[in-house]
Amino acid sequence: MFKECPYEILNQFELKEYPKECIICHQEHEYDYFYVIAEGLVNIYRISKEGKKYSQAIYKKGDYFGELEVFNRKPYVCSVETITKAKVWRISRPHFLRWVELDKNFLLYLINTLCDSFYRLSKKAGEDTLYPLKYRICNFLLRSVDEDAISDKHIEVPFDRERLSEQFVATTRSINRILKQLKEKDIIDIENKSIIIKNLEGLKNEEDAL
Repeated sequence: MFKECPYEILNQFELKEYPKECIICHQEHEYDYFYVIAEGLVNIYRISKEGKKYSQAIYKKGDYFGELEVFNRKPYVCSVETITKAKVWRISRPHFLRWVELDKNFLLYLINTLCDSFYRLSKKAGEDTLYPLKYRICNFLLRSVDEDAISDKHIEVPFDRERLSEQFVATTRSINRILKQLKEKDIIDIENKSIIIKNLEGLKNEEDAL
């Protein structure tokens, strides 16, 4: 992203630090900045009028947000909240637009990553609508597996019931019921804030069976 960024633009970035569970941007509010995550994890979610959360994505180092709203000064569609302590680079709208104008490399990067983001969001929306909860949980666990850890006997995946509930728009009770079924089949185990995958092939079979 910053490969060919002009110095006059780099000089305009400011680094902001946020504690865990801090809302950086509120849904329906306007912000005049483009943000790039330098460190930590953030949750991108939407809240219904009834107060129900729908998590659309978890962003990490190198991901950015605010691009859709800053172009046309639109209110934020989602809220942005830190999951861990985070450091975020931000640049004001005038300098962001100047960056787009000067740096073709950045413009192409923006187009490619936006297309990728829209693709993933469309796929997630389809899965949330068309697939049962058990498939989505199995799919989530499989996607969370680090390729370098596949050869390990047991694979550990960080786990948060409340966040899964937001991501899948399902009650924690429904999620617990499916996790219990997988545990009874000796496919997973649950330890504190982690799910231990004991049988990767068994998990794939559970996903394929739906």
